[in-house]
Amino acid sequence: MKKIISNNNFPYKHFTTTKSAGNMKDNFQRVKFMLSLNLDPTDLVLANQIHSNNIKIVNASDRNTFINDCDGLITQDKNTILGIFSADCVPLLISDGRVKAAIHAGWKGLYFEIIENTINILKNKFCVKTEKISIYIGPHIRPCCYKVSNEMENIFNFKLKNNKLNLSEIIYNKLKKLKVNKIFNINQCTFHKTNLFFSYRFNKCSERMLSIIQ
Repeated sequence: MKKIISNNNFPYKHFTTTKSAGNMKDNFQRVKFMLSLNLDPTDLVLANQIHSNNIKIVNASDRNTFINDCDGLITQDKNTILGIFSADCVPLLISDGRVKAAIHAGWKGLYFEIIENTINILKNKFCVKTEKISIYIGPHIRPCCYKVSNEMENIFNFKLKNNKLNLSEIIYNKLKKLKVNKIFNINQCTFHKTNLFFSYRFNKCSERMLSIIQ
C-alpha cells in the first residue's frame, strides 16, 4: 500500500500520508518516515491545532517546532516545510509559487473563516494575486459519510441533503467568492476508506495523517 498520496496536477511539491505510513503525531515515526523520503525533518514546521481560524506566519527560525494556538501556517521561506495533521478534517495546501500555506479546516474552522483569513493575509501581507493561487484539498470526510444534525443548516445557511455535510462544497463556495479558481481536490473520503486513512469519526482514533507542502 502506498504511504503517500497526492494530486499530480497540483503544481507544488506536496503529499498526504496514508495509514500505512504510521501515526504522524508520533515524533519517532514522523522523523523516520520523512528521512525515508530524503526530507529533513528539522525543516518541518507544524501547528498545534485547536480548531480555530488563527494563522501564523513562520520563517526559517521556526523550523523543527510546533506553533501554538493556530490551525494555519504561512511562509515565504522556500526551504521551510509546512505540515498539517488530519483524520477527517480537511488539509488545505496553498501556494502561488512564492508563498505557501498549510491549513487544518474542520467545520468550525470553515465557519470561523480560516480560509478567508489565510487568503487575506496572502493578499495584504505578501501581495499575492488570487488568480495565481493554487489550492490542494486533501482527503477528508465527505458527504457520503458525514451525517450531521440540522443545526448545521443554520450555521452554514444552506439546506443539507439527507443530513450530510459537504465540506468540499463549502470550501468551493468560499473560494469562488474569493476569486480563487485553481482548485485540486483529491476526492478521497477518510471515513469511507478506513483501510487507507485514519478517521476520528469512525473509531475516535488518536492517530493522524500528515499533509505537507515543500
